[in-house]
Amino acid sequence: MHKATIWLTFLLNACASTAAYRAPEVQVPTAFRERLDSLAPPARPSPDAVPTAAADTTAVGEYWRSLGDTTLIRLLEQALNANYDVRVAEARIRGARASRLEAALDFVPTVTAAAGYTRQRIAAASFPVGGGSFPDQDVWDAGFDASWELDVFGRIRRGVQARGALVGAAEEDLRNVQVSLAAELARVYFELRGAQEQLAVAQRNGENQRRTLQLTRERLEGGRGTAFDTERAQTQLSLTLALIPGFESSVAAAQYRLGVLVGRPPAAVAGELDSIAPMPPLPATVAVSAPDTLIRSRPDVAAAERRVAAEHAFVGVAKADYLPRLNLGGTAGFTSDEFGDLGGDGTFRYAVGPFVSWPFLNLGRVKARTDQARSLEAEARAQYDQTVLQALEEVESSLVAYRSSLGRVEQVREAAEASARAADLARLRFTGGVADFLQVLDAERTQLETENQLAQARIDASTSYAALYKALGGEPVR
Repeated sequence: MHKATIWLTFLLNACASTAAYRAPEVQVPTAFRERLDSLAPPARPSPDAVPTAAADTTAVGEYWRSLGDTTLIRLLEQALNANYDVRVAEARIRGARASRLEAALDFVPTVTAAAGYTRQRIAAASFPVGGGSFPDQDVWDAGFDASWELDVFGRIRRGVQARGALVGAAEEDLRNVQVSLAAELARVYFELRGAQEQLAVAQRNGENQRRTLQLTRERLEGGRGTAFDTERAQTQLSLTLALIPGFESSVAAAQYRLGVLVGRPPAAVAGELDSIAPMPPLPATVAVSAPDTLIRSRPDVAAAERRVAAEHAFVGVAKADYLPRLNLGGTAGFTSDEFGDLGGDGTFRYAVGPFVSWPFLNLGRVKARTDQARSLEAEARAQYDQTVLQALEEVESSLVAYRSSLGRVEQVREAAEASARAADLARLRFTGGVADFLQVLDAERTQLETENQLAQARIDASTSYAALYKALGGEPVR
């Protein structure tokens, strides 16, 4: 019997033991396929190119400050201080820390004070010997009860470890919210400036086309033009002016979205952003850390790893139920049939002693809970691996998108400059009678299209830069 007990204890201890936690391996390449640090600079100075970006670990670091846009920086600071998604994430951190504290308090005894009054009668049938009846009794009681679980097998310790890991996950979730918020606000801000630029392009081309229309009318009145030319000029002007309401709507929508992102009513910042400002210049090159370092520094990956650690600790908590729990309990107080006698001679009582609980007849339930904990750990590890793959995809895609968008800006800029010169020449040739009006219309239409494409290309490049920041996890760029 003694040997059987030893073997049973050994078996249960083996069942309840949990391997030390090891962070999941990150299966990443040695280098990203897409690179920006070797991107050739433009052949000539460009207003959209500034030195290589550099960012620090602060919420609004040099990654954004290097753009030199003070309005953007001010909006980012307001958002990171007042955005409601940030407040939600901060509240979750406070809740996670409170949960960890609650788990840690299981290391110390639980003491409760109690007091009460009872009126009772003991049934005479309970004492058949002697017969008779018992009178009603008043019972006054006051005292303390205490219990303390000795963490012999580490159940409480693993619970604290699990809750601590969840605190880390909540803190990384906050950082992820901050990074996503900064990227989202920057994207909307760039779209606002781009829509304002497109609006200015439409208005500027509208003025040029209005002058062309006036010229055709003067030539018609002077007998040197045709009504056909005037009508075609009017058509082109009307089509250009029809673009303006759409751009005005885009401007207003971006302003309202920015208001919400900074934690204020939608129209609160609209007045501050009515003034048209140019798109901020973008860095021509961006150096990126090694994949292993970058991926591990991303807040979503770090949060996923902390959840794996938490689930691993919860497996240890579940397996600890295979073993007995050792508790120390005690009670002390006063009991009397008169309230005024409480605390007097003969009313003091106490009881103290250890007790052991062990669900040896419910080990099937313990195994089921352990298997459930193991499945949650496996799920967390699979989610971690998926998060790593998605992070790699985002970085590669963001790098190629940003590189391509910078190249497109340069090409479209050259086209826009050429179309503007062609439009000026076409108007001069038409005024001098060398070219027909069709060439003027075609040149002005091409100018409008290319200048609008340039504004859109700048929007795409700027939003790609914001997406790259999110892909890098707000990581310092070196």
